[in-house]
Amino acid sequence: MKIQVGGLSDGVYEYTLATDAASLELGSHFQERIVVNVTVEKSGSQVFLKAAVSAGASFTCDRCLTPFLSPLTSSYRMCYVAEGSTHGSIDPAELQVVPAGFSVIDMSDDVRQTVLLSVPLKLLCSESCRGLCPHCGINLNLGTCTCTEHSVDPRWEQLIKLKKQL
Repeated sequence: MKIQVGGLSDGVYEYTLATDAASLELGSHFQERIVVNVTVEKSGSQVFLKAAVSAGASFTCDRCLTPFLSPLTSSYRMCYVAEGSTHGSIDPAELQVVPAGFSVIDMSDDVRQTVLLSVPLKLLCSESCRGLCPHCGINLNLGTCTCTEHSVDPRWEQLIKLKKQL
């Protein structure tokens, strides 16, 4: 995912780029195309880039083990500054110093990292997912469980006895 900035006059430019997940080495979860909407603002030897990344991925729910598709969206900003020029008060996390006279911005690694960081830590098919019954294993989203035995973790027995005494 490259953008040619050499030869651009100062101003604001918009691009829409798309690539497959394999070219970004994202793994088997990502099967849809990765789309990036980019706004490039060039001013002298600085290029300010804003990117909105959208992707789709196939995951397995952590609670009910059901496969589901999840849209992922995220964004990032980056300022590319030529060596030797001043960059003022730009956040160092959003700054890349590039050789003077650079002409191409390769966004592949930044897009890859943005997509990977947009994956939630807890993968849920829905916020209201009820998961699986710990006794019979039925998916509680699809039906009700007929289990009546609710065993208590033996580590809590002393606390339950204390509660009954009070």
